[in-house]
Amino acid sequence: MLREHSRTQNKLKQDLGEVVCSALKDDEIYEILLNPDGALWIDGYQGKREYGRMSSAAAKNLINTVASVSDCSVTARNPSFSGELWVEINEELKLFRFQAFIPPIVSYPVFAIRKRANKVISLETYLQDEVLSVAQYKTICESVEQRKSILVIGGTQSGKTTLCNAILDCIAKTHPDERVIIIEDTQELKCQVKDCVIMRATLERSMNDLIFDSMRMRPDRIVIGEVRGKEAYSLIKAWNTGHRGGLSTIHANSATSGLLRLEQLIQEAGVIAVPEAIVEAVNILIFIEKNNKGKKGRQVREILKLDNYYKNKGYSTTIL
Repeated sequence: MLREHSRTQNKLKQDLGEVVCSALKDDEIYEILLNPDGALWIDGYQGKREYGRMSSAAAKNLINTVASVSDCSVTARNPSFSGELWVEINEELKLFRFQAFIPPIVSYPVFAIRKRANKVISLETYLQDEVLSVAQYKTICESVEQRKSILVIGGTQSGKTTLCNAILDCIAKTHPDERVIIIEDTQELKCQVKDCVIMRATLERSMNDLIFDSMRMRPDRIVIGEVRGKEAYSLIKAWNTGHRGGLSTIHANSATSGLLRLEQLIQEAGVIAVPEAIVEAVNILIFIEKNNKGKKGRQVREILKLDNYYKNKGYSTTIL
């Protein structure tokens, strides 16, 4: 087993190449991107820049190796792969999210490697770095204390997952004895609560299935890494059955548009979205976005309390 692991790691590092491996080791870099022209780009705390090059053949070898570790294959009929990349760095296995495409979806092989956060940034640090205002910091802490269910909203790379980790850290400090069930398709969240179970979706058991399964695990809080499909319907049902204090993320351009996106995803489950049920399940909306002028390139723009729904006026919210 150890010999097989060593062979796999040697092959992965060989296919990754020195340039990508150096980026994986750099704690200031959190994303590595390969474009069809062979240009490697990195994004990190110092901003985005071109970092090197990788040939089409090398990229295809890497994609095939990463997919094969997950017992998958990438072909013209199955030209995309989304999964996890485990690389041994300084004698420690590190987890990365790996998304890749080959022709005919793209002209040449491309991929995106996203790093998992090495450490949890606390809400106090968010406050010090002015990502949160004093009022916003107090609102989040009070919401956690009062077991309000929170939906974090934002675009790609807006910092939703990192903020969720900070909120989980707050949960661990204020409610250390609670049982937390976390459901993800790719492991990204970090939870310091001792009584915690992390469940990962597979091809055989979707996130929607796991939300249903989690109800039998005696959770105090149910946390969903990201709502992207029909699991939104199961999430609303779970949060409405006595499991207060949940946490999840969703892609949208504002706090209120996050509610409309949630409705759309519920309808993907083949049921009619009931706004009154959403109001009952979701208590707090936090919208975070990129802000290149800020200290950390992120800013919490607004926090809303979801009050009610009126057929003629829509959702009623209060700015916190």
